[in-house]
Amino acid sequence: MAQWKPLPASMNRREEWNYAGGVFTGADSFDIKDNQSIDEYGWDTDENYPALSTAKSPTAYGASGGATTRLLMNYGNVQLIRAVGTKLQKEVSGTWSDIATGLTDADWSAANFDVNGAALILTNGTDPVKYWNGTAIANLSNAPKGKYVTADNLRVFIANVTNDETKDRIHYCAFQDATDWTSAENSGIVQYYTPNGGEITALTSFGGVIWAFKKDSFCNIFHTGDARAAYRLVPNTDNVGCVNAKTLVGVGEALYWLGQNDIYIGSANASSRIGEPVRAYLNRINQTYLDKCSAFTDGIRYYLNLVIDNATEPNIRLMYDTRKGYRIWRVSGINEQYRYGALLNGVPYAGNTSGQTYKINAATSSGTAMIMTKDFDRSEAEKEYWQLYNQCYLPSGSTFKVEASVDQGVTWYTIDTINGSSPTAQNDASIIPLDRLPLGYWVRFRMTVTGPFRLYASQRYYRIQPIQY
Repeated sequence: MAQWKPLPASMNRREEWNYAGGVFTGADSFDIKDNQSIDEYGWDTDENYPALSTAKSPTAYGASGGATTRLLMNYGNVQLIRAVGTKLQKEVSGTWSDIATGLTDADWSAANFDVNGAALILTNGTDPVKYWNGTAIANLSNAPKGKYVTADNLRVFIANVTNDETKDRIHYCAFQDATDWTSAENSGIVQYYTPNGGEITALTSFGGVIWAFKKDSFCNIFHTGDARAAYRLVPNTDNVGCVNAKTLVGVGEALYWLGQNDIYIGSANASSRIGEPVRAYLNRINQTYLDKCSAFTDGIRYYLNLVIDNATEPNIRLMYDTRKGYRIWRVSGINEQYRYGALLNGVPYAGNTSGQTYKINAATSSGTAMIMTKDFDRSEAEKEYWQLYNQCYLPSGSTFKVEASVDQGVTWYTIDTINGSSPTAQNDASIIPLDRLPLGYWVRFRMTVTGPFRLYASQRYYRIQPIQY
């Protein structure tokens, strides 16, 4: 009588992975690295990296302005200024009050400069250009009404001016005099001509250079030090532009912005693509509401708020950690509707579509987070998965749900739900019974958590089944 032979031990496998690679949606789920995810939300990098950590929660900063946030900007290192609907408001210790009313309900741009003392210059392309000096607001009478304003330590620059015949001109004031825009030998205009034409879409000062963008190109404007030609415009490329000025943010030694089909980093007057890991989200941008996208920084990370799918307001916040050794993307938040952001004294703030300002990353995690792994183990025969270990920090009050799929996310099977109970790291073992998860050629996992949580690594145990003919 024939005897059954036990399966060789080599058919039993244990694989370990962590989550340090961030989200990567620019390739098939089989082909990304084991430590990358194919979808996620609610995560950020912190001092526990490479552990996967939930993003800290925002806290309301003062009362709502009662209308859409149209500007959030730092006045030097003194206070925040915001535009909400038809009003400009200042804050003092988190209390907001009006400084101007009856204005056009439109997006504003602002830049710090000097107007007989420290001042914040503000423009929206329709109302007279204004400046705030910490005490009162006044019109900058001679300044052209443009959509975008920036400044270096020498001059103020305004672009996309309402009365210009073409919107590719950049006006600059007299030397260190923001009230003089007409002196023929001191102030002036630089025209940024490109073969494809088009208007200026973004303007900023960074690294001692003025960066001016169209939707498909950008240039740099250099101060020459020569009174006969104060500035020299140098075209950079006709293939890379910025589609939304609110996404243009300087972080550390580089600029970051949203282009027509990618996200870019700019430094030393050149640019590089960095958006491939979040390609799936970029492909889902709702182009009708592209003007509502925005970005801000905490001084280390670049946070990009996008309007995707059928949403009409920003509904996903991507995070790029700019530090060497990190440089990964995560999805930090969803459905936050942040329209503008600002950094004041190292603290990030953001304003949403209802006019509420928030202090970002200010409180212990209180929301929900989710991460979905790649599809593991495709190159082998059918398998029986029987156990999953997760090394994690799951304090009391938090919950952790684990699901698995053997058909690339079409069908999900709940493996385990754990309630937090320990103030220290723990090792959670989840049995994967066959009555829940059928045999499969590959597997992906989905983890959903509420409250603060940290995931260090996971291990899956499985058996490769004999090949049947």
